Amino acid sequence: MGSMIHLTLGRIQLDWGKNAGFCDHGPLFRPNDLAEIPYYYAADTDDKECQHLPLISRSSGFSYRLVTEMKEGFSAPLRVVAERLELLGYTEKYCRREFEELTSMVPSNHDFSFDELKVLLLNADFTQAALGPHLPSENLAEFLAVTALRHIPETVQRLQHESDLHDGEVRGLGAYTVIRLLADNPTARDLPVTWQFSDVLEGGWVSRDVILTPVAQGRRFLLVTEGSSDVQVIKHALHLLRPDLSDFFDFVDMHDNYPFSGTGNLYNFVRGLISIRIQNNILVLFDNDAEGVFNFERSSRLNTLPNMRIMKLPDRQNFVRFRTLGPTGEQIANINGKAAAIECYLDVSRAPVVRWTSYDQRRDCYQGHLVEKETFSKEFLSQKALVDGYDYSGLENVLDMLLRECISINEENRATALESGSF
Repeated sequence: MGSMIHLTLGRIQLDWGKNAGFCDHGPLFRPNDLAEIPYYYAADTDDKECQHLPLISRSSGFSYRLVTEMKEGFSAPLRVVAERLELLGYTEKYCRREFEELTSMVPSNHDFSFDELKVLLLNADFTQAALGPHLPSENLAEFLAVTALRHIPETVQRLQHESDLHDGEVRGLGAYTVIRLLADNPTARDLPVTWQFSDVLEGGWVSRDVILTPVAQGRRFLLVTEGSSDVQVIKHALHLLRPDLSDFFDFVDMHDNYPFSGTGNLYNFVRGLISIRIQNNILVLFDNDAEGVFNFERSSRLNTLPNMRIMKLPDRQNFVRFRTLGPTGEQIANINGKAAAIECYLDVSRAPVVRWTSYDQRRDCYQGHLVEKETFSKEFLSQKALVDGYDYSGLENVLDMLLRECISINEENRATALESGSF
């Protein structure tokens, strides 16, 4: 008979495989999502040892006793898995393209458009999909018709008329598209997405290392910054503010690990990465000060690779009127593009001040730095968890910018795979 492996939403089956033939869903889960989870099996209704177990009747001619065993697997709330899927490139835009491609390849078992299915999944009631023995159906199409959409009778009639509910599929809706479209459904957001892989491990079809491997390099992001302070702050910000995504990121510190000869110029590093046509997904981040903006602008003029993004720390309204000290004394000035290094994006609400240090003739402006920046940095890096009253808005701006570019890279990668037919 062989060994089965399933990806489920609660008890609803989204994808399955057998023996060595299955999709790797490992990247959907964080390393700490490994847990003991319920596996469900069917026993004969007349099995004397199973008479105490729930009797499940799917039709007049098919019943079984539901056996539940706790085994190792991955489990995470749908809202977390959906966030990771988006970082992997499964945006709504990509899901739409995939749906159109799939429905054009084989005859559809329904006449719903992508937008109609999007609305249906947003409004469907998935309350009864939770783990447990009393699920109306483990089949997505039948669950939608019989349970989740029963409050919309005209839609149920259309689905039942157009689809073979027993085959389980709503054609064009891959497992990942279902998860992405359910991300905003309040009845589904906290349901567990599980990957039940223990049976193929026990059957010897795959090694444990294959299942538990970290996110592959082709889906990770290497962040290159100007110095160690940028690395420390952004890495810590990811662990505090985006813990569900932090395992997608690696870091290069230009101060300690510069691979080329010279003074550690990030611009030259970018040129080197382009020349060797590096295969990793690369994020290059410059400071939002005079030196950083100058090198950001000339790096942006290079013929960069599709898997590379050149960025600088974002401008902020908070920086437009900032207290500064210079040759002419104390003034209120705009430090965007002149003195906004990573420490300025921390909570610097305690009377911060920037000191102008040197004149940059190339940009016709002064370069500056935040006074006591080490103090602000140490305070943030010492945090073991989110601190009430601390202003994380600057770091949120930085992380949102980084994640937008990461999503863009992987979305383009997914679109290329779709066009080549290897999705």
